[in-house]
Amino acid sequence: MSEIADLIDLRWGWWIAAVILAAAEIFVPGVFLIWLALAALVTGGVALLFDPPLAVDLAIFAVVAVASIYVGGNIYRRNAATPEPLLNNRAARMIGMRVTICQAIVAGQGRATDGDSFWSAKGPDMAAGAISTVIAVEGNTLVVEPAA
Repeated sequence: MSEIADLIDLRWGWWIAAVILAAAEIFVPGVFLIWLALAALVTGGVALLFDPPLAVDLAIFAVVAVASIYVGGNIYRRNAATPEPLLNNRAARMIGMRVTICQAIVAGQGRATDGDSFWSAKGPDMAAGAISTVIAVEGNTLVVEPAA
């Protein structure tokens, strides 16, 4: 085993680590190892150019790893903003929609439809077929008012 270690220049270990980390990124979910692979790649470049002691290599790796993770996190947070922030919040998306009262609202309770969905509704008394506007959502009940 020591003969093999004698044949390999250990400075190449950073490049090997970079390749292994980048390959592991494919199989491990989370988008984290790629930033460590980048740090290993930079450290490998410095090690090949300047041949610093191992302690300096480790310090370079640590600093570059922290910096690359910070930059990578900022990149992902910036790109994570969705053009539709209410995409998965159907209740919040309902506010302002016009719905049709399908079962008259009597004594504050009735039913409304927004096409193919039926909802419990509450609000002022309205006849079936009336058009109303959703002003709030309480649980799975639409709070409606007559459309203006």
